[in-house]
Amino acid sequence: MKYDVITFGSASEDIFVFSKEFFDRKLCFPLGDKIEMDELIIRTGGGGTNAAATFAQQGLKTAFCGSVGKDYAGFSVLLDLKRYKISTEFLSSLTGKTTNHSVILSKREKGKVILVYRDASNYVPKNFNLNKLRADWFYLAPLSGECARKTKQIIDFAHQNKIKVAFNPGKEQIELYKKSIKALLPKIDVLLTNEKETKMLFGSRKTEDIFLEIKPFLKGLFVTGEEQGLMAFDGKFIYKGEVFRSKVADLTGAGDAFGSGLVAGLINKKNIIEAIQLGSANTAACIKEWGAKDGLLKKGQKYRKIKIKKYAL
Repeated sequence: MKYDVITFGSASEDIFVFSKEFFDRKLCFPLGDKIEMDELIIRTGGGGTNAAATFAQQGLKTAFCGSVGKDYAGFSVLLDLKRYKISTEFLSSLTGKTTNHSVILSKREKGKVILVYRDASNYVPKNFNLNKLRADWFYLAPLSGECARKTKQIIDFAHQNKIKVAFNPGKEQIELYKKSIKALLPKIDVLLTNEKETKMLFGSRKTEDIFLEIKPFLKGLFVTGEEQGLMAFDGKFIYKGEVFRSKVADLTGAGDAFGSGLVAGLINKKNIIEAIQLGSANTAACIKEWGAKDGLLKKGQKYRKIKIKKYAL
């Protein structure tokens, strides 16, 4: 079967724990203490499945490629993927591995601390075979472990087989490929980074200077976040978008919602400005709900569009 998009990345169980005591006591608890929780919310997450949920909600034939443990959390991930009608053809449940987990200690609208455990998603699925991955697009969410080391192989395969690539690198991938990013750029159709990731890849300097440096190598679109909003560059024009002001319940998955929303727009034949607007609106919808999937926009759902300035570099 050929898919519109296959996503690569982590799958996890996210546990949101709410207690006013966390921050009142500055997260310092003597051994033996019993801390009362005000509320507990459990959702599935992980960059690969979060992005896949957006694509599925936007009416695209979607598959997820990644690994979970053969445990209750892994079963929950499988159920959620089925609920969103995302193919699990390329997913493995690994014996002896634990599904990734995040425990989010939160005080509503004040802040949070995230405890992250990574295991199963570090490992390539047992049935991993690039020749069987037939799609128009590959979406690479942050990868770690042996999966991160497969990044270049996946991008090279896509380039050779005329599959478009969207790449949202994580810390481990940046460390592996920052010296060779210019060689990878001609093979990438959409590069997505936040402000911190941009600095890790290209150093701390003005975004316009980075655009000028990569202009000879850029084949597609580079989109990055800034404190004042977002900036994108297509090799000729800069697109500058405002911050989308929205009610916030939870910021988990905001970056995944933006990147996958933007790429979904491009797949569905929207122009760059329209695709950025969809990505921003998808983020705003996502963060109104707890977890990274519940609020995502559905195909045809109306949304407010941010203003975007376009000018030549």
